[in-house]
Amino acid sequence: MNEDVLWRSEMACRAAWPAETDFCFAGWSARRSGGNIRRVNSLNPLPGFTGLDEAAIDRTEAFYRRFGQPALVRLMSFAGAASEDRLARRGYRREGATTTLCADLGNPVAVAGSRARLWEHPDPAWLAARNRIAVSDPAIFAKMLQLIEPPRRFAGVRVDGEIRSLAYGVIVDHMLVVESVATDEVYRGRGLARQAVGSLLHWAAAQAADRAVLQVVTDNAPARALYRSLGFADVLFDYFYMRQPQS
Repeated sequence: MNEDVLWRSEMACRAAWPAETDFCFAGWSARRSGGNIRRVNSLNPLPGFTGLDEAAIDRTEAFYRRFGQPALVRLMSFAGAASEDRLARRGYRREGATTTLCADLGNPVAVAGSRARLWEHPDPAWLAARNRIAVSDPAIFAKMLQLIEPPRRFAGVRVDGEIRSLAYGVIVDHMLVVESVATDEVYRGRGLARQAVGSLLHWAAAQAADRAVLQVVTDNAPARALYRSLGFADVLFDYFYMRQPQS
């Protein structure tokens, strides 16, 4: 895969989930929002990055120490992975393997009988459903949504008057990024997530987006099968985190 496409996808994903603080040095970005969401509380490589030397790791640890949290470094299969050995020698441990998938939006898959609805802004019912289904830092998540630049859409699928499945999408550089796909546990396996994601794909295609990307836990086989059925057939890159040991 052309590295320009990989970086385009990576930077689009960053824009679709912005951090409150983004401090750049030596071709890396130290992101910090608080809470438990790793992607906005970790060091990430940027285009033109250099490998992490001891001084850069010291600087990273000092940055996150200010916030009372261990350093977390995100390494991608095409960028930064060569730094893994240096981090491992300092006791860092690997976690959070994730895969970035891509779909061509030239002809989005049709989703029959879709009941998905789209909002331009996060509807209160959408936020309430997200906080119920995916309980994780609701205040930080809501603040993060305010930082996202449009165009964006929030998809929800109601069953018996309640949103039971949801996702949101952001178009960056003619690329749709699909995020926060979640379904109430007792409603899984009914095609609701397929409706939510499918509605975002068709919206983005109508806005002349040419690709869609999303990131999924690498070993989540059911989710990967769902996304494959929606056209996410290409694996762009994998990434993982290296966590600083606690003293």
